[in-house]
Amino acid sequence: MKAIFFSDAHLTDNEAGRIGTVSRIIRDITKDADQVFILGDLFEFYHGYDGHIYPFFREPADTLRKIASGRPVYFIEGNHEFGLGKHFESYTGVTCVESLTIKMDDHKVFLSHGDEFGSPLLRRVLKSRFVYSIMDSLGPGLTWRIAMMSRLILSKSHKPYNRKILNRYRRHARRKLQEGYDAVILGHSHMADIEEYEWKGRKKTYMNTGDLITSFTYGVYDTEKGFSVATYSGEGNDKATG
Repeated sequence: MKAIFFSDAHLTDNEAGRIGTVSRIIRDITKDADQVFILGDLFEFYHGYDGHIYPFFREPADTLRKIASGRPVYFIEGNHEFGLGKHFESYTGVTCVESLTIKMDDHKVFLSHGDEFGSPLLRRVLKSRFVYSIMDSLGPGLTWRIAMMSRLILSKSHKPYNRKILNRYRRHARRKLQEGYDAVILGHSHMADIEEYEWKGRKKTYMNTGDLITSFTYGVYDTEKGFSVATYSGEGNDKATG
């Protein structure tokens, strides 16, 4: 069994070339996967509306629709996705969740975007039913324009390497592993990472997918090889560590 994990492309409406590049990368890295997990912030902003796919996101939506044909694809919403919606799910065939616990072979795996322990109060406010109802009333066009103005203050789609934050994620992952998980997989930090631990005689793994915006890293699980972080090269021989 092979699973692929990726996150943090932060696609916007004025980058057609990068939208095409990211869509191609997704197709390439998932072509032989049995399961696919998107760990959030594929889009710089997305709120789902009935019967509506943002026209500039049609290509990545069609890419997800293609890879979801015949295999499970999970979209774990990030802090830039505010309810992808039933239409997005039905159009693409992906399953949208806020976090996920799943079994991979004999591994109990926890997956989330990873922002929930950074600014939990802000997350609760922005992802509240009240805020969603305002977005619904404003409609996709006006909501998008407001989101693009707000990103100048709230968004950090390009994040420098920060050892302190990297260690913070490792500590958070270790706490989750101690709850009984065999693997914890996160995104959000834009820093690819993989650490293995021994806990009560069992090997446990923390993995961060990094990002598809600058480093082009993603996570892999293979039944024979276990968990690893790979870097997309475009040449079919992606370098893996772990």
